[in-house]
Amino acid sequence: MIKNNFDILRILLATIVFYMHMGALVGIDTLSKLPGTFAVQCFFVVSGYLIVKSYLRNMDVKNYIKSRFFRIYPLYFIVITLSFIIGYINYSQSFGNYIDDGALKYLISNYFLANFLAPSLPELFTNNPYSIAVNGVLWTIKVEVMFYISVPIIYGFFSKYLSNKSLTITLAIISVCCHYAIGYLIEYHGFNHSLNNQLPSMMIFFMVGALFNFVDLSFFKVKHLTLVIPLLFLFEHFYLLNGILIGIFVYIVVNVIKPIKVSEKVGDISYGIYIWHFPVIQISIMYGLFENIYIGFVASSVVVMFMALCSWHFIESKLIHKPK
Repeated sequence: MIKNNFDILRILLATIVFYMHMGALVGIDTLSKLPGTFAVQCFFVVSGYLIVKSYLRNMDVKNYIKSRFFRIYPLYFIVITLSFIIGYINYSQSFGNYIDDGALKYLISNYFLANFLAPSLPELFTNNPYSIAVNGVLWTIKVEVMFYISVPIIYGFFSKYLSNKSLTITLAIISVCCHYAIGYLIEYHGFNHSLNNQLPSMMIFFMVGALFNFVDLSFFKVKHLTLVIPLLFLFEHFYLLNGILIGIFVYIVVNVIKPIKVSEKVGDISYGIYIWHFPVIQISIMYGLFENIYIGFVASSVVVMFMALCSWHFIESKLIHKPK
């Protein structure tokens, strides 16, 4: 019997990011206003809870690394490789020139999660409104993996000196301090704004999720969403409070609202939606499908959902055991 709403929430969050990016890339104002940043932050909260819970249940580092690798990397590898192939199909010169022109750098950099070193492929999407990146969501995969790496260090090594609860709260506070310190460097010293989208600043959301494992939040009820949601807008720029409110929102949706079962015929397609949608939208724009907004919308939606279903049933579900 299903006991929570993790699956349906992750699918909804991935779908929000999908259509927010469609709005931004195509110029559909209504879709571009969807809360994509909020959705990503919710994803990090969910990961913080589930990954820490999974690790603490069985603190075997070898098994932990294996399970995390198979959860993320096989589909990631396929998406990068297929993007590389599509790039070559649309390249005007020889394969050798394609490699020399930056495609090899793209392949190697992205295989090693360093997408910031080579986010684009030669001649691919150059006529699209957004030509900077083949897949604009990959930075979050890097952050996620960095968190995976940090979990055994935090709860395996540092937990010798502090309780798990105290350690989690301390890291959350440090993360907030890093956010403001890096923000100062960005504003007054010209540092790249993307630095605040990395793990030191993003750790607050993972730690809020991790804290679910160490505190009793059963006093929250569905009615509290009527207070939490307005406060999310009111305190959007108060980083610590915003992280806590997002955590409370996720907790209520996952554990308090009556569980909604996702059919096994659908499965957990959230990661597939998330990692496929950006290049699918870019390809749809490149081939002119969005010259008619409705055709582009339907075509992109169908392709992304089909790819996500195939990814889950033929790749992901064969390789992983989902933490509960």
